[in-house]
Amino acid sequence: MDKRILLFKIIIISIFALLILRAGQLQLIQGEYYYQLSEGNRISLRPINAPRGKIIDRNNNILVSNKLSYTLYLLPNEVSPDYNVEKLLHKVSELTGLELELLVRNYQRSIDDSLSSAIVLKRNLSQENYIIIKENSDKLPGLLVKESPIRDYVYGKLAAHVLGYVGEISLEELKRLTRAGYNYNGGDIVGITGLEKEYELYLKGIDGIEQLEVNSRGEKVKSLGTKPPVPGNDLVLNLDLELQKYVEDLLEKEFQYLREHARKDPDLYPPTGAAAIVMDPNSGAILAMVSIPNYNLNDFVEGLSVKEYQELVNNPLNPLLNRTTMAAVPPGSIFKLVTGTAAIEYLDVRADTVFYDRSGEFYIPNWSRPYKNWHVGGEGKLSFTRAIARSNNIVFYQLGYRLYNKFRGEKLAETAREYGLGEKTGIDLPEEKDGLVPDAEWKRETRKEGWYPGDSVNLSIGQGGLLTTPLQLIDMISAIANGGVLYKPYLVDKIVSPGGEVIVDFKPEVRSYLPFEKRTLQILRQGMTEVTNAVYENGMRGTAARVFKDFPVKVAGKTGTAQTGSSRPNHGFFAGFAPVDKPEVAVLVFLENGNSSGYTLPIAASIFKHYFGIGEEETVKNDSDKGEKRVKTSNRLLEFLKEVFSSEE
Repeated sequence: MDKRILLFKIIIISIFALLILRAGQLQLIQGEYYYQLSEGNRISLRPINAPRGKIIDRNNNILVSNKLSYTLYLLPNEVSPDYNVEKLLHKVSELTGLELELLVRNYQRSIDDSLSSAIVLKRNLSQENYIIIKENSDKLPGLLVKESPIRDYVYGKLAAHVLGYVGEISLEELKRLTRAGYNYNGGDIVGITGLEKEYELYLKGIDGIEQLEVNSRGEKVKSLGTKPPVPGNDLVLNLDLELQKYVEDLLEKEFQYLREHARKDPDLYPPTGAAAIVMDPNSGAILAMVSIPNYNLNDFVEGLSVKEYQELVNNPLNPLLNRTTMAAVPPGSIFKLVTGTAAIEYLDVRADTVFYDRSGEFYIPNWSRPYKNWHVGGEGKLSFTRAIARSNNIVFYQLGYRLYNKFRGEKLAETAREYGLGEKTGIDLPEEKDGLVPDAEWKRETRKEGWYPGDSVNLSIGQGGLLTTPLQLIDMISAIANGGVLYKPYLVDKIVSPGGEVIVDFKPEVRSYLPFEKRTLQILRQGMTEVTNAVYENGMRGTAARVFKDFPVKVAGKTGTAQTGSSRPNHGFFAGFAPVDKPEVAVLVFLENGNSSGYTLPIAASIFKHYFGIGEEETVKNDSDKGEKRVKTSNRLLEFLKEVFSSEE
């Protein structure tokens, strides 16, 4: 009997000891948590996402806006410490099919936030998953699903490389922005490319918060107060939506046509990319900017799978590359305008200075290998402006060699840099390439060799290590057009607050003034006008005159066919401006591995015609037809293909 009483006493004492220990744990060890939890059961802080600012074209057309979606949050202060968070996340993954690794990663990125902070587990939750989580809320304590805005790219692919896309902030970017003093959290949406990235700090709004009284199940009893979200600021662009759509559709159509045409012709290679830029030469404002192939921005909003993203990244046509600013390639004969500038400035060349191309070959003294012209056989006597119009290699070889004899490689490289080549233009887009202007110092450092006569001869026609972006070239052409002002190209015209106040009003910004005499630029413009308009006494004509002769608006320009230095075919360029007497617009067309600049001409002509509102039925004369037959723009490329190549470098 005594043993039973003793055992009973031990049991009673053990129970009381356990109760005392548990009470001590709850009060001394977890007391602060349960105090906060009790407050959390009464008061809950619910996030209200701020919409990002809109992106709008120059005519107030919305290009990028926001649409409603659902965001899944974890509220740490509403999860009991006895309930394992990872177990909770695993349960969510089982019920919804959401990737467990994603949920865990987003939770761990924000685990150091205070207990009252809402942690973003998944944005853009599907309607189906929203319903599943709502129906199982009793099994998922501490989870919250709220409506929130996500990006809506109104036209999908339009201006994809310019606008850019958004995505969840990376750990590296989170640390960088936090160190810089900005308020970002794990799971936040930020700009990844394009204007979305460049103007992130303006576009991002300030999230709001709602203070609620809730019951023990986390259900709203009443609202205690709200701090409303502040939407991000809007970007108003210089881009013209209608012009952008026209150029994009035109370039895509011709790009696909040329690829299909090349498949049927063993002598041609299908182009691998294309770009076009339309710019105001008097300010640097970008009116249209296109890179082909492109991609649908909304695919990134919806969320690409790893497989889908890898397909984009590994696509041999590289659709993610913005070829207007990130493709650094040889410019070919467009660089002859730089060589011509140096010749006028330092060799006293004039518009009527006479040159001779007797055989279509140029020999550096004591060298056995000839440098050849694109046109087989000599062209005879040429004035300097005619040499520009005919893009005669022999004349520019001679000039390159003379510049070498007098200045070695210095003056030609110096002139190129004065045009802004070899450095970023400063356009308001991320990841712009510098390009490269080779010189003696560069060659010593990279190739451990000196600068030879052949280097200057090659450079004189835009080859020999020279790399430029299409944007650099149109900026150079614009400076020639406007009389010597090199502007910084810019896409955003102004930044406007949600209340309509102009926060930043961008003005044309001068990069530099060309240090050349007025007559230099006048001679270049004369040569460029002959490129597009001249027909000479021997029947030869400017390299773009078959398309632009008798054009309704007088255009000046320069063609360029650039060797790639590889097994791939040439790049093709055309850059020009109009009207000649009072330039209003500059246009550049680039075909990557496009065989010849001849293919760029009908595209450029169509852009000029569209810009000036010239009817589609009016176009250039077809010289093969004595009756001056007219052809529609849509058929122009096919009709003029052979003719253009017969006179193109």
